[in-house]
Amino acid sequence: MKRICVLLMCFWTTVYSQNGDSNEKSVGRKLCPPMENVPQPINRVNTSAILHELRNEMKKRNAHHGPPIDAYIVPDTDEHQNEEVADHDKRLKYLSGFSGTGGVAVVTQTKAVFWTVWMYHKQADEELSCDWQLLVHGESKRLDEWLLDEFKPNSRVGADLKLISNGDWEFLFHALANESISLVPINNNIIDMIWMDNRPDNPTREAYVWPLEYAGKRWEDKLDATRDKIKAMGCDAMIVTALDEIAWLLNIRGHDIPYGPFLKSYVIVSKDQLHLYTDSVKLSPDIRRHLHTDNCISAHCARLHDYEAIWIDLRTLSQIWQKVLIPSATEFNNGASRCIYILINTEKRKQAPSPIMYMMAEKNSVEKEGMRLSHIRDSAAMCNILAKLSEQFKNGQQLTELAVANMVDKYRDEQTLSRGASFRSIVGYGPNGAIPHYTPSISSSLKLDHLSTLVIDSGAHYWDGTTDVTRTVHFGQPSAEQIEAYTRVLMASIDLASFTFPYNLKLNQIDVIARAPLWDFGYDYKHGTSHGIGVFLKVHEPPVNMYYGQKASDVVLKEGYFISDEPGYYKENHFGVRLETILEVITKNETMGKYLTFEPITLVPFEPKLIDYYMLSPKQVRWLNAYNEKIRKMVSTELQKNNNSQLGYEWMMDRTMPLFSDGRRTEVCTLVTAALLVAIATVHLLTV
Repeated sequence: MKRICVLLMCFWTTVYSQNGDSNEKSVGRKLCPPMENVPQPINRVNTSAILHELRNEMKKRNAHHGPPIDAYIVPDTDEHQNEEVADHDKRLKYLSGFSGTGGVAVVTQTKAVFWTVWMYHKQADEELSCDWQLLVHGESKRLDEWLLDEFKPNSRVGADLKLISNGDWEFLFHALANESISLVPINNNIIDMIWMDNRPDNPTREAYVWPLEYAGKRWEDKLDATRDKIKAMGCDAMIVTALDEIAWLLNIRGHDIPYGPFLKSYVIVSKDQLHLYTDSVKLSPDIRRHLHTDNCISAHCARLHDYEAIWIDLRTLSQIWQKVLIPSATEFNNGASRCIYILINTEKRKQAPSPIMYMMAEKNSVEKEGMRLSHIRDSAAMCNILAKLSEQFKNGQQLTELAVANMVDKYRDEQTLSRGASFRSIVGYGPNGAIPHYTPSISSSLKLDHLSTLVIDSGAHYWDGTTDVTRTVHFGQPSAEQIEAYTRVLMASIDLASFTFPYNLKLNQIDVIARAPLWDFGYDYKHGTSHGIGVFLKVHEPPVNMYYGQKASDVVLKEGYFISDEPGYYKENHFGVRLETILEVITKNETMGKYLTFEPITLVPFEPKLIDYYMLSPKQVRWLNAYNEKIRKMVSTELQKNNNSQLGYEWMMDRTMPLFSDGRRTEVCTLVTAALLVAIATVHLLTV
């Protein structure tokens, strides 16, 4: 599963229209039917009235709210720069109708422009009304370039400081200032001013303690380690804005973010105090005891404050500090908002990546064991799911993408220690499988048949881990093209999983190992090969984002990191292949020096009918044999615990047959040998 920070991408990369038109006059125009009697997509949302209200508010800014603005930027994030946000915070969806993630809009008095990444352009094209101009990252103007072309000097572009990271703000501010265009802060979000009817309430479910049996380390000890890091960086205090870091630090989980077990909150850590800013309604008696909130006077208790009090307290508290650590942007973490940043006096600011992020990524022994166990259970669930799908198809049952996605979610919810899906299940058949982040809807869901590949990318949270797995299957006889594509993706996956490397090798250098088998094929995929994954935390955990095309990064892997291995092949409008396996970073051999390698913890078989075994090298065959043997050993035990898993067990055993060194499956060789023995016996009888 791959996610891109859209707002930042709008500044640093380019965009193209969904039909690939390079004509600047028509680039990105919505392809809307010109006649009223032409049917519209059933999931298209008419937001004309909302755009009209927004434009009126932009024009009638007054002495209280400020002068009128010429353009307003609406990102898809919340105050914590989350990739998924609560329904209450889905301002971009309210404005545009786009229900996915990965978008940013700019509205002027005459235009409404929407940027998204290429993985979501089809969904955006179906959901956005004809009021919108749709741009996709690729080959034309960046957001800042579009604004510079659209407006003259002395124009004013507005944005909510709480919803834009400091790094994004500074880049756009300077880009516009060079042409005397002002980027102005909007203190009262304009979408909030017009979104009065039918707005969902803020989540109110109680947060809960994440037990020590899964955390492996007391939160007080994590707090001490964090204070040591803050001091080593020359700071007196740190503002923690990332919700996964707060969850990890305090050993708590919540219900405020879809697909993320987080409590919406801020934390301030100083050398002798910890302040927690959140809605007190969500703090159960267990949480309060856990955090020692009553009569808090020590360095190892939490002083509770209302969520909104951060905007006043931070300015006041920072007066006693010499240097304050403000998190900067990293992969899958945009850092602190501009609003947080400006509350600290200039001379007291220190922007740097959060030290909590690195401690969180390096799992302790209890967390590592939890990840292994949760992946065994999850892999058994996937075997049952894929076996059931195969049986239903053979029995002539009509399957759809949406039905498969619902089945995947249902099976996961039934697993031991399950805490729900870790992201929207991605199920794409045929042409939809060629869209990496496609999620089926009622209007888009295709019926499955025997002609093409089916890509299933899904995952779950468990008390002891988080999973993310992709497998590609075929219910008929695959074509030679599909087999070669799948085999090369498998080769890429194996080459990364079996790679041994020095401890100081950079991520973008490792990435070329996975891509080489596809480069030999004259193909490259547009997304990263790998992301980090948390323990009952974010499915996309910083700091890992392995992609050779990204800006130079100093990130290196460490023992205890868990990362995805997810190369892919996408033939637009035809079919897709992606294989994703979670890998644990381990030490290769202490006697070799500081070398690292990987151990797969996702244990779901690959699809034999899609593999040309003769394309595999002896090393790749050895790895695949060892992987299949591990599946048989670990997953079969889990499957045999459940009386309803016989189908999944047989499916798994059939797909994990050992291979000879030349790539032949033993079942094939057994049949050939049996045939030869019969022939020899027949000849012998005839000659007697």
